[in-house]
Amino acid sequence: TTTMMKFLLPLSLLFDIVHAIPIQVTVENRATECFYDKLEKNDYVTFSVLIMDGNQLMGQMIMEGPFAQPDVDDTVRLVKEEFNFGRNRKGWTRNTIHSVTELDFEHLQMEEHEDIDGEYEMLIEDAADENDDDDSVWDSLSNEEMYNLEEEQRKRQLDYHSRVKKIRIEKEKAMQEREKDLSKKMKEEGEPQQKTIYITAPGWYRACVKASYNKITAEIEYRTSKGISLGIDPETEHVYTYEKLKELKEEGLLEDETAEDEPSIKPEDFEMTRKKIQELRRMLNQIVTFQHTAKNRMIQHTKISDHSNSKMKWDSFLVSILFISITLFQIYIIRRWFANTSILGR
Repeated sequence: TTTMMKFLLPLSLLFDIVHAIPIQVTVENRATECFYDKLEKNDYVTFSVLIMDGNQLMGQMIMEGPFAQPDVDDTVRLVKEEFNFGRNRKGWTRNTIHSVTELDFEHLQMEEHEDIDGEYEMLIEDAADENDDDDSVWDSLSNEEMYNLEEEQRKRQLDYHSRVKKIRIEKEKAMQEREKDLSKKMKEEGEPQQKTIYITAPGWYRACVKASYNKITAEIEYRTSKGISLGIDPETEHVYTYEKLKELKEEGLLEDETAEDEPSIKPEDFEMTRKKIQELRRMLNQIVTFQHTAKNRMIQHTKISDHSNSKMKWDSFLVSILFISITLFQIYIIRRWFANTSILGR
């Protein structure tokens, strides 16, 4: 059940607003908040969730349907159909969608590739150890054996340098990969978790956010391709955002303008001006997106730092209590032992 069930039909009428503007919802611990929409076949739906606040920035993103036929428009019947959908999973077909995505904005740090320098330096040291020679073997060798051993050492030395060079190249590649991973991780931090599904059967669908063990506040954006002939954005593989649609619309208006509408401007000057305006608009959108992402990243890092500090304080408190308890127990045992041992008092 959801706390928004009684607003089922009114919410479906307000989805034009939800499509365009992210909204914030508060979800109690172990509770679920859902949004409902009637979708057509071949529609695309993108559900975007960013957990902003909570003792733990964790939860689930759920997309399910169709739980009712598209001709159902009675609230009581919709509630009944949704209840039966959750209970009767045997009635699900291949067109039924049940997508559950785990949300974890609490653990954003990179854990892999932490010590690339140490890892590859150990490989070089191992190669050097294998290349070490035992000088004592030279004492009992003949001239011919010494010559053969020198040739063998020379080949081994060349092989050693070749291995070291290969290890250093691999280290350089690993360092570059780590930089890319860190860059990608920094880009993803502050960005919402998005899930896009393709509708194969018309009907009523629901998109839900479920809290784990703590109350959370999430920023939600629900986008569909209804009324959009463009489908999904090839750059992101998600439904176009409101900002991107606005940008494309403005670019289309600029493309429709011609130098003939402004006789006082030369065609080449008009074309150059139009390109500059388009570039300026793209740059402005990128700045706005970057600022929004940076703001979300700062909020998340603040919350994570608060959680880490709180955890460290509780850990320190528990360790102190344990240390004091052990100390008092030791004092009690020692005093009792002295009290019961008369030989030390003689």
